[in-house]
Amino acid sequence: MKHGVFNGKKKALTFSFDDGNVDDIRLIEIMNKYGLKGTFNLNSGKMTHANFWRFSDVKDVYHINFTDYPDLYKGHEVACHSYTHPDLTKLDRNTVINEIKTDKLLLDLMYNQNTEGFAYPFGTYNQEVASVLVECGLKYARTVNSTYSFELPNEPLVWNPTCHFKDEKTEELVQKFIELEDRNAVFYIWGHSYELVTEEDWQRFEKLCEKLAFKDDISYITNIEIISCITDKDS
Repeated sequence: MKHGVFNGKKKALTFSFDDGNVDDIRLIEIMNKYGLKGTFNLNSGKMTHANFWRFSDVKDVYHINFTDYPDLYKGHEVACHSYTHPDLTKLDRNTVINEIKTDKLLLDLMYNQNTEGFAYPFGTYNQEVASVLVECGLKYARTVNSTYSFELPNEPLVWNPTCHFKDEKTEELVQKFIELEDRNAVFYIWGHSYELVTEEDWQRFEKLCEKLAFKDDISYITNIEIISCITDKDS
């Protein structure tokens, strides 16, 4: 394929972050600074600062108050992550429908949009869960299974990312992606902003962003924009 799929470019970089917590504020500031785009997968039933939990016994993770930050994700994509973040594979079908449909309806209202993406809570999924996503009008769903490759998603409802941002292979993959030529490719990085615990963590993440930013041959787009580009290519 000679021509670039992604707005005329052959390479696309996209990020995906789950759960909607207060660390998204600083993370988005960094991403905006470097012109990067992300998809933020939210649980509409948990979007209150009163909802918090302890991460690895090192920090309390507080969810975002939507009313305090209604425009936080402007310029990025908001996607579904279920209403309350259960393991959907352990629920009956009607409960799965309720978790997904309710989350989509609320996010549509909150962000005045047609929500089209999804990330599986805990990364767990099966065929029945995927079928409910289709019924609810969702176009793709991200897993947590790293491919360590830059392949385009050929099964959008089982979209495996390239790597987690704290993976030991990430720096090597960044360099490979920058040097990559002559084929269409997607670098898909995922994680949770609350995993940035120390200042060293934040500095390392910013350096990753800086290294990938402002490249003429990379399209910086959201998850749904990648799916749209691929769909347009195939149509």
